[in-house]
Amino acid sequence: MQQKNLNIFSIPLAGYLLFPFIFLIVTNGLIAQSTWSTTNCPRSQKEAEVWYFGEKAGVDFRFGSAVPLTDQNVMTAFNASSSICDSMGNLLFFSNGKKVWDRTFTLMPNATNLTGDLGATQPCIIVPFPGDSSLYYVFTVDILKFTDSVNFTTKGLCVTLIDMKLRNGLGDARSGMLNTPVLSPVTQKITSVKHRNGKDYWLIAHAWDSDQFYAWLLSRSGIASPVISAVGSVHGGHRSESNNAFGYMKASPDGNKLALAIVNKKVIELFGFNNETGEVSNPKSFTSTVNGINPYGIEFSPDSRALYATIFEIGGDEKPSRPSYIYQFELKNGLSNPVVIDSIARVRIAALQLATDGRIYLSRTNTFDSKRDSLDVIYNPNRLGKACNFNLRNNIPDSRFDLQSRKSIYSLPNIVQSFVNIPTFSWDSVCHGEATQFHITNKANSDSVAWDFGDGGISFVSDPVHEYLAPGVYRVKLTEYFNGAAFIDSMMVTNYRLPVIALPDTILLYKGSSVNLRAGGGFMEYLWSNKSTDSIINVSDQGSYRIRVKDNHCCINSDTAFVKVFEYLIPNAFSPNGDKLNDVFRVNGLYKNINFRMIIYDRWGRLVFESDNIDKGWDGMFGGKYLEPDTFVWIVTISIKGQDILMEGDLKFKGTVTLVR
Repeated sequence: MQQKNLNIFSIPLAGYLLFPFIFLIVTNGLIAQSTWSTTNCPRSQKEAEVWYFGEKAGVDFRFGSAVPLTDQNVMTAFNASSSICDSMGNLLFFSNGKKVWDRTFTLMPNATNLTGDLGATQPCIIVPFPGDSSLYYVFTVDILKFTDSVNFTTKGLCVTLIDMKLRNGLGDARSGMLNTPVLSPVTQKITSVKHRNGKDYWLIAHAWDSDQFYAWLLSRSGIASPVISAVGSVHGGHRSESNNAFGYMKASPDGNKLALAIVNKKVIELFGFNNETGEVSNPKSFTSTVNGINPYGIEFSPDSRALYATIFEIGGDEKPSRPSYIYQFELKNGLSNPVVIDSIARVRIAALQLATDGRIYLSRTNTFDSKRDSLDVIYNPNRLGKACNFNLRNNIPDSRFDLQSRKSIYSLPNIVQSFVNIPTFSWDSVCHGEATQFHITNKANSDSVAWDFGDGGISFVSDPVHEYLAPGVYRVKLTEYFNGAAFIDSMMVTNYRLPVIALPDTILLYKGSSVNLRAGGGFMEYLWSNKSTDSIINVSDQGSYRIRVKDNHCCINSDTAFVKVFEYLIPNAFSPNGDKLNDVFRVNGLYKNINFRMIIYDRWGRLVFESDNIDKGWDGMFGGKYLEPDTFVWIVTISIKGQDILMEGDLKFKGTVTLVR
């Protein structure tokens, strides 16, 4: 479908007595490439490392394990909130869909009345503006407010642009893009995932009283016209069916699937999502048959191979009389034959959200007013059946996550799902010659491990270090053992060659001239010893020049070229009188391996001498006779002979010499 943008060398004359020059020589050999100790590019996708949600609750994932936060006392979000960090994990702001708070927990002045409704399932989501790290979209969703059995009012899906350059870097909403309408009416379901190019984003919503998905491409050009896919169930109905707007929608972390819950219909649906075109297709459906409870929360496993859903008693102001269920679907089987992971009495298990620690967290509450101060946890969501270890850690049951007296209600953050596309294990170097350390993302419920590095190397430690003897692509396999069962995952790991730099060893340079040192193109970063960050520097002074480059794999290498002053002399006077002192005018001390030509003219432009022999000078004679004392103009031209001199074109020097007696 077509998409449209909504808006949205010359040398100066010498001094009186002598002409000093510096010449440039390049040796044929290259300096040995020196390896710098470095690591692979750090994971720069840390936007989902800090969560704020529920009744002043928070979780920090920045230090490898989840830590409860009790530092904000400003936000209550009954349903989904949204938080965002920069790419290195520094908190920027958060919202409940109605208000936006900055990193100091202060309200952004222009973002205190957004159109998200606190009663909506997913009232907001924050999405970065591609190509500008200072801009962020806040998409908000209102609820349908029925005035009778058929008619309703709603603001639908709207967008606000937050500019982090405002308020001295604390950010605020741009007045020109505040609560800008995008689509109405819509259900309470919005999710986001990255485009296949890894740079842009998709924002996905579902129209009300329709079977249409809307997917907007967010790029550096703004918000494109939506890709519309009519597929799956109709989300709609009259006032009595307004709960069909309820329920979560999530994209899978790998960006290839969508799933959602339609509360009133008691339906869970699964779709394919093309994260290049934005099209939704291939619907599959599951209908809950348990009386009095309805599907609500949705989340994918980190490897996108399993789907989890919560089913609970939606209505009522009292503790639920029916238990809440957690279902797991193995997606190679579609939505058939779900496994009941657990059932919990007298508690509503509502929202699910995958975190960067590889675990799925679940909100738990009794009612809006009677709340719980912990989260349930699926510790190993990639493992199938009961092996996913719901609230079970190291064989200790009821291992919930304590919120330190803060409450989740029905709430967890709604985030861009690509931000939790975290592999089972990671590694901190891919550069040849460096030791690579491997890290298991989620170490819950693991008695022992075995690593196969794909080159014959093995290890039985949790975070091993391995050095590959040759660059290449290796399949690394991790096997985790727990309670007698083995859980296997593997990934392809590339060990990259170091970037190649081709600086010469030694350069001899004529004084007053210069040479370009070229590190080569295509590297991500350059740093010269003179602090330049360009790929080419122009140098004219003697000294060592070191270049350090980083490629797009964050592999680092360096090289050094030495520029040496090579001086030779051209006198500005000579006396050809036979006393064997300064009888001949010549260039003294020139490097020999060059093409050389010297010509001399008298004051009337007559050519009185020329030679291409570097060792032959002018004895003051012309036409077989010594010329009278006078001043003469000389021109010396030098060009490359062979490949051991680095010049940019021929060198031509001019000057005058006085013949005296």
